[in-house]
Amino acid sequence: MTTVVSPSAKSASVWNIRALFLCEAVVLTSIFPRFPDLKETLALDHAQLGLSLLGLPLGTLLSLILAGGLVDRLGTRRASLIGISLVAISMVLPTLAVSMMALFVALFVVGLSLALIEIGMNVDADRVEKWVSKPIMSSCHGFWSVGALIGTGLGALCAGMGISPLQQIMIISPIFGIAGILIIQLRTPIPVPPPSAQLAPTFALPTRALLGVAVFAVGLQMSEGAAFDWSGIYMREVVGANATFIGMAYFSFTLPMAIGRFFGDHFRTVLGPVRLARITTLIGCLGLLILGLTETAIGSILAWGLVGLGASMAFPLAVTAAAERDDRPAAVNVASVFLVAFTAFVIGPPLIGFVAKLVGLQNGLMALLPFCILGYFLAPSLKPK
Repeated sequence: MTTVVSPSAKSASVWNIRALFLCEAVVLTSIFPRFPDLKETLALDHAQLGLSLLGLPLGTLLSLILAGGLVDRLGTRRASLIGISLVAISMVLPTLAVSMMALFVALFVVGLSLALIEIGMNVDADRVEKWVSKPIMSSCHGFWSVGALIGTGLGALCAGMGISPLQQIMIISPIFGIAGILIIQLRTPIPVPPPSAQLAPTFALPTRALLGVAVFAVGLQMSEGAAFDWSGIYMREVVGANATFIGMAYFSFTLPMAIGRFFGDHFRTVLGPVRLARITTLIGCLGLLILGLTETAIGSILAWGLVGLGASMAFPLAVTAAAERDDRPAAVNVASVFLVAFTAFVIGPPLIGFVAKLVGLQNGLMALLPFCILGYFLAPSLKPK
């Protein structure tokens, strides 16, 4: 007997998965504005803080290698429940750190917790997308961007009010962590494809067929990491801008990225994934090119906006393309794309720093152009199979 699901139930599932993206982002990012406080409390210099912060990406990378097969075995619903719970609980650990090594280990544990929820909710977003027969992946990542703005905003607000990092996490993590758990529990069951005849591999490394999809987003993911780590320094050292324009540079990047993701599903339907990927890649390349040529505040703010708009669609398009392939379980393919994209996100800023030390920051940013151009030529790998 076939169960008939009403359109309202399908619509509720769409908003349910979007809300989960938002809650996960709030839980994760609220700690970011408190790193200066942790640095001062632990009496760390810049180098020591930088080494401590490496714990988060290293833990995430390790967990991404292993989590694809684990999510496939657990099921996305159970994996998401475990993942959001672990992230919400582990966020308290950095606030309890008493040394540089303790902070590194705490952030490493947070990184280990991330993969289950990240892979689980992205695979579920793809399944809901197929179930409702309309694109939603890009808007889900748009809600993640909104959640990141909320999380960092709440963190900054708590810092301004004199609330300690521990007190802040004890308030924000339970609220949004429990909200995420309830969201998962209340969601209408999503149709799950039949299990693959092949056993899910333990290590989620990209196959040769998936390599083009995974590498496509590398340049724009590097650009996204560059915006988070270098936009303020660029505005101060290259442009000579004041604090207002430095803040505007970050905002001019994040706002177009969120807007691009909210409208990305519509344009993926109209243009197709390959054409949309090439257009947004060219937009990102144009932004990097302007950053390499201009030294004006207005021109730089425009350029960071173009980089944000260009980077907005890269990761959602890659995740959708990976989940649609039927050579391996969707969770494993999505984990493979996460692994490559997150590696690019992490190594991009240090690469810029290395080049900038030799030839200046503007040329350091321009060093990302070849990777973005490579993405333009790899866009056909996103074509549905």
